[in-house]
Amino acid sequence: MKIRQKGKKFQADIFLSNGKRLRPAFDTWEEADRWLQTVSDRDQRGLPLERHIHEVAKTVVSLRQCADETHERHWKGAKSEITLWRNATDVFTRMGGNTPIRDVDEGMIDQLVYELERDGKSNGTINRKLASLSKILRHSYRRGYIDRLPSIERKREPQGRLRWLQEGEEEALLNAFVQLERYEVRDFVIILIDTGMRTGELLKLTWPDVEPDIVRLWDTKNGSSRSIPLTDRAIQAFDRRRGNDQMWTFTQAQLRHFWDTAKALMGLALDDQFVPHMLRHTCASRLVQQGVQLPVVKEWLGHTSIATTLRYAHLAPQQLVQAKDALQNRAKTVPELAI
Repeated sequence: MKIRQKGKKFQADIFLSNGKRLRPAFDTWEEADRWLQTVSDRDQRGLPLERHIHEVAKTVVSLRQCADETHERHWKGAKSEITLWRNATDVFTRMGGNTPIRDVDEGMIDQLVYELERDGKSNGTINRKLASLSKILRHSYRRGYIDRLPSIERKREPQGRLRWLQEGEEEALLNAFVQLERYEVRDFVIILIDTGMRTGELLKLTWPDVEPDIVRLWDTKNGSSRSIPLTDRAIQAFDRRRGNDQMWTFTQAQLRHFWDTAKALMGLALDDQFVPHMLRHTCASRLVQQGVQLPVVKEWLGHTSIATTLRYAHLAPQQLVQAKDALQNRAKTVPELAI
């Protein structure tokens, strides 16, 4: 097993265990060396060699390199790009960025989960990390860097409690923004409550998207456009912003700062679930509690699956009461048992 230079190329030379000799040429010494190490390792372990043996050199890549490729190919420009890359970074930092992707197996994945649990990460957080690793591995498999996909067992996640504005909290929240003289944020919150939009959707909204009594969303989380009718107070909130070229003058980060300040004024600084996204839950819960059918709620909120909307089904107990009445009425027609 050796490398020799031939003109401007570098020729790798190896005899396989079956007696076959391979001598491909490469542009650099490093490529030739990587190819030799890969072929030698696979030959010793009795693994099959790719039909296009010259391409094997490209399969010796590290976990970090595969993460970079996955980011460039699949995550770049995505709405959750920062979060996806943050999870990937945590994964290859813990597992070792220089670890060959072919060495990532169930044992290493179990060790990753153990470390995350040791650091107090929730099952949901661990699953987000594992999803990132899974994407990297699937990319590597399609590129031929690995021969098999290791099995990844997700952690069981409880549904969790849905938090929405309780009686009196909405008024207190809006008054807090008035007290802080953040009238723009107050109007932003009113619109979120009455439309169920995500904060990112509302921040990206432009004036041509707002008609007299309806708002049209084009750039949404799931990529599907939708239209939402506006309540009277949502229309009034938009009207107070008209005349400004830019609908909103704050960023997502600034919104969170204003929110946390108002939250503290309300005495809810320690309530981890009192976050802007709960306004979307508030809208959904009010729709369901008022008897709006779940398929309509799904369309209003822009859920891709009815399973997501079903999280709010228990908020419509009247339907269960009707079911109970049906059983009770049927029971009345059955003769009572003798005691």
